[in-house]
Amino acid sequence: MSDQNTKVYRRPGGDEIVIDKGGKFTLGNAAITIDASGRAVVTGLPAADPHVAGALWSDAGVLTVSAG
Repeated sequence: MSDQNTKVYRRPGGDEIVIDKGGKFTLGNAAITIDASGRAVVTGLPAADPHVAGALWSDAGVLTVSAG
């Protein structure tokens, strides 16, 4: 854990971002939240295939990776 006792932090000396339970990381309209049980919950993904290779989207609640 970081010295500041935050829920989202960069690990010292590395290129890793850590999200602890209760933390939230927002990327544009999407957010990744770690709930109290440690499960990752992703919200705000587009509901239609963006036709960009590797982009994430929600196909009726199923996390899907676009083929482009």
